[in-house]
Amino acid sequence: MKNKLFRIVFLPFLLALVLVMTAAVSADYARVRTYSGQFADVPENAWFKSNVALAYELGIINGKSEDSFDPDGTLTIAETIKLAAVSNELLAKGSIGEDTFSAEGAEHWYDPYVSYAVQRDIVTETYENYNAPATRAMVAVLFSRAVRGAGVTPDEINTLEFGDIPDVDPSAWYATSVYRLARWGVMVGNEWGLFNADSSVRRSEISAVVTRVVDPSLRILYHQPGQNPPAEAPAKQETAATPGVLVLYEGENAGSSVAGLAGFAGDVSVSSGKSSVLASYSLDLTGHVALERDNISFRLAKGSGYEAFAAVRSQLEEAAVGANGSAIRPASEVYTRINELFYLWVNGKRATIAGLWYADHDGYTTYALYLDEALDPAAVTRAQFVCGQPGTDTLKLCGLDDLSKLVESAYGVQGDSVDAATLVNQEAFKSAVNDAKAGAAEILFEYEADRCAILYGAGLYGSGAESYRLLFIFRDGTSQTVYEGRLKSIRVNSNGNVLYYTVTAPDGKEIQHGVNFD
Repeated sequence: MKNKLFRIVFLPFLLALVLVMTAAVSADYARVRTYSGQFADVPENAWFKSNVALAYELGIINGKSEDSFDPDGTLTIAETIKLAAVSNELLAKGSIGEDTFSAEGAEHWYDPYVSYAVQRDIVTETYENYNAPATRAMVAVLFSRAVRGAGVTPDEINTLEFGDIPDVDPSAWYATSVYRLARWGVMVGNEWGLFNADSSVRRSEISAVVTRVVDPSLRILYHQPGQNPPAEAPAKQETAATPGVLVLYEGENAGSSVAGLAGFAGDVSVSSGKSSVLASYSLDLTGHVALERDNISFRLAKGSGYEAFAAVRSQLEEAAVGANGSAIRPASEVYTRINELFYLWVNGKRATIAGLWYADHDGYTTYALYLDEALDPAAVTRAQFVCGQPGTDTLKLCGLDDLSKLVESAYGVQGDSVDAATLVNQEAFKSAVNDAKAGAAEILFEYEADRCAILYGAGLYGSGAESYRLLFIFRDGTSQTVYEGRLKSIRVNSNGNVLYYTVTAPDGKEIQHGVNFD
C-alpha cells in the first residue's frame, strides 16, 4: 500500500444540540478511578466537563499532567489510534486489560496501540508521521472501525442519506464512516450541519466522541442546515453512483401480496460507475440494491401489499447476527447459513458474507450483508447475486443462465457445464459436515472457507460431551483433527485465510497457534 498521511474528518460538538436519551451503556463499565476536579483547565461550567470526567474515570483518556487536561490541545494521529483501540477493547470485553497495551520494549509509546489496532483492522493505512495532527475524517474512520470491530452497532437516531451532509462528497474515502457516526449521533457537525473534514480535533472534542461511543444517553441529534447557511457553505452534493457507493439497482417497490416467492436475483453490468440490469428475477420488489467497499445492502418494503418475500424475510432475520443495532449472537454461529441464503459474485469471483445485520425503517427494512473481504466498488464491472432460494430452472427461465450455473456449482465454478465431480464432492462435503456435527454436545465455532469448513466443539462425531476437538473438513469429504482439547480462544483473521487458536500450556501460560488454510 502506498504510504500516505490519511486524512479523516471529525464533526464539531455543540452546546445547543439536544441530547438523545437512551439506555446508558457506561453503567456496565467499572470506573477504574475517580475524577475530583483535579484538571484546573476544565471549568465546572465547560460544555465538555462531564465528558472529560467520564472518559477519565473509565480509563480511556488521561490528562496532559496530573492537574492539566489541555482541552484546546490538538489531537495527534497516535493519540487517535490509542483512543480508538482502548474504546474497542472496552466495548468488546467490558474492561480495558491491564497488560493489553503494555509498552515494555516498544520503541514508541504508541506502538502497542498501533499493533492492537492493526491486528483488528482498525488501522489499515500506513501513516508518515504518527505525531501529526489528526483530522476529523481520521477520527470518523478509526472510530467507525473500532465500534463495528467490537461487534457493536448503535441505534441510528439520525436519518441521513448520502448527500445530506453538505460538505461531505459521497465519493470521499471517509464518507461511509462519517455518515455512520452521524446516524449514530456520535459525530454530527456544526450548527450549519457541516463536517469540516480537514480540520484538526481538540482534546475537548475527542472526550465527547469517546463518551458518546460508550454511553448512548450522550449521543446527539444532527442539526439540519439552516435556511440561510453561511456564504462559504459548499453546495449539497448530489447522490449519484460513485466509487464509494455503487448502486446496482434503483427502482420503485412493486407491491405483491402473493406469498411465498423464493427470493430475488440480478445480473448487473457496470460501466463508468453506471449500472445496467442484464437480467433479473423479482428484483423490482427490492427497490434498492447498493454495493460498498465492505457490504452489499438491499431494502424490502413492508406492510400490506408487500407480503411476497415474507418467507425470505423470515429466513434472513433468523440467520442475522444483529437487528437494529443489537447484537444477537456471534457471526461465527450463522456464517454458513447466511452464505446459503445470499450468493454474490463480483467480476466472476464469489464474495462470501461475514455477517448480516438489519434495521427497520418507516415502510421498509434494510438488510446489510458485510463481506469477508473488502473490495473496490470502482473496479466492479459485473455483479451477480441471488437472495433466498429460487431454483436454478427459475433463474434460467428469467435469462439468468450464467447465474444459474454459478448457483449450481455453489462455490463459484464457472463454465459451459458443471463438472459432475464437483457436484459429487459438494454432496460429500455436506454429508461430512453433517456427520461431524450429528450428536455434538456443543458447537462453539463454525467457519466455512473455499477450501474447507472449520468446526470446534464438544462431542463431534458423537465423542462425548467432555471431548473437545478442532476439526478441518475438506471439500472432498475428508477430515483432519487439528487439535484435541479445550481451547482458550479461536478466531479467523480478517482476510479469511488464517485460523488463530489459543491453548493453555501446563505451566499455566497461553500459547497461540496459527494455521493457514488457504
